[in-house]
Amino acid sequence: MKKFILTILLALPTFTAFNMQAGDKPIAATELPAEATNFIKNFAPATLTAAAVDDDFFRPDYKVFLSDGTAIEFRHNGKWEEIKNHNGIPSKVIPAAIAQYLDTNYKGVAVTNISYDADDLDSYEVKLASRVELKFDKSGNFLTMEYDD
Repeated sequence: MKKFILTILLALPTFTAFNMQAGDKPIAATELPAEATNFIKNFAPATLTAAAVDDDFFRPDYKVFLSDGTAIEFRHNGKWEEIKNHNGIPSKVIPAAIAQYLDTNYKGVAVTNISYDADDLDSYEVKLASRVELKFDKSGNFLTMEYDD
């Protein structure tokens, strides 16, 4: 029992040190995965104003902020996970099937947030300026709609 308690007490500072280093850390644009860098080009003429990494020891996640107010979160492999812009997100970065659905059913309403959740059955969640929230499956098929009041 004494050895167990001693082991815990010796390990505690190590875990504390790891937690203190966890969190967002500013990085240079050159430190982003290539796929993320290429994706950011879809937002031209907006430029990258800041980038950060959240290195959780297993898989780093990246956050970037663009000059037009867009914030993008990327997974460790450079695939986007969430895009936010209160002024609207360009339709060319929205999956084609979802963009088509929005054009048919919500023409002229800006998409202010889109997220892709690989852990939730590969689903997309789209938030519109009209406060409507839509959910799509990984193929872009409409699933549900809610109104955020």
